[in-house]
Amino acid sequence: MLESQTRNRLRAIALLLLGPAALFSLVRGIHHAFQYESHDLQWISAHLIDQHLDPWQEKLFGLPHHPQHFSPPNYLHILYLVLLPFGLLDFHTAEVVWCIASICFSVGAVYLLKRLFSLDYFQSALILCLLWMSSPFRVVLETGQMSLCELFLFSAAYAIGFTWLGAVSFGISFAKYSFSPVAVLVHLFRGRIRFLLIAIGVAVIGLLGIHLLLPTPLSLLAREPLIIARTSVNPGLADVMTYVEYFFRPHVALARAISCSYLISLAGTVAYAIFLSRYRISRGAELTLVSLASLLLFKHLIYDYVFLLIPLAYALSGKNPEKKRPIIAVVLIFWFLTALLGRSVGDYTVNLAGMAINVLLLAALLAYTTYTVIRDEGQKSVAGPRPLR
Repeated sequence: MLESQTRNRLRAIALLLLGPAALFSLVRGIHHAFQYESHDLQWISAHLIDQHLDPWQEKLFGLPHHPQHFSPPNYLHILYLVLLPFGLLDFHTAEVVWCIASICFSVGAVYLLKRLFSLDYFQSALILCLLWMSSPFRVVLETGQMSLCELFLFSAAYAIGFTWLGAVSFGISFAKYSFSPVAVLVHLFRGRIRFLLIAIGVAVIGLLGIHLLLPTPLSLLAREPLIIARTSVNPGLADVMTYVEYFFRPHVALARAISCSYLISLAGTVAYAIFLSRYRISRGAELTLVSLASLLLFKHLIYDYVFLLIPLAYALSGKNPEKKRPIIAVVLIFWFLTALLGRSVGDYTVNLAGMAINVLLLAALLAYTTYTVIRDEGQKSVAGPRPLR
């Protein structure tokens, strides 16, 4: 009884300390969002499509309708189909709406992870406070990025389960396709074919819907986001793809360096997906490992590290919490010590020594979390088709 009262008292003190800090960080992020005019906000692309102008063509050829201070439209078409009503707003209204939506996505993601990992109310409040205090969260708000939306969709796909509704959420999440390859291959190797077909169908609907609004040939329209992504995205923070590309740049042609980075990342994706599909694990554990593998293998900037909320929720759940403390420690390093990790600052340059540390730290996090998951719940199985539940 006394132990329980002490624990509750310590929990209350923790929230009293973290709550104001989280609110201060939230207010600061909102203030910077309006101060810096959310330059990554995808409003401009949705606005152009509403006017039957191809935003990918505008960016590729430097046409005047896509202002250069806005980020490139490097997302898939389904995002812009969903955002069409958003494009009808004026920019400042859209900025306010997206900022509020991003905050709601963060709360929604915590709620989904609470259900998925069976967290109690204190654990849920704790991870929300830590998320709001983190550098990636503030950068999402400041830039108008869609990382919190992607986090919500990705979490929903697993929290809902492998039903048609979960497949729709997963299909919309394809918009930010850097998180898709590992998850798609794991679903494929686990035999979730109907789930994947529904998700792919959602993405195809997005492509066809935008095609009806633009004069661009369908084959070209389908490739345009990928073309832009190859040349218009800044270096990542701690991923293999960025490190390989910039390691080879001084020695080979740029196109070959980029090709090498894609090849190595895709090979790592296939290998890890095959390995993971050999084990029966919970949906929450699978979501955790897929998210970490995606962060490690594909290009992700600082704002995408809001996805570390998922391994943080996993580390606070279940049995043996003391053995999961290294997971919490590394998450907090990435969230609160990023300025010390030698990251690039949007100028297409990379400190290779600093980034090597980042990559090794994230690789260690993935390796240790994989080991922990398999030790706690992994059972070898022959993956076969599973019903869509």
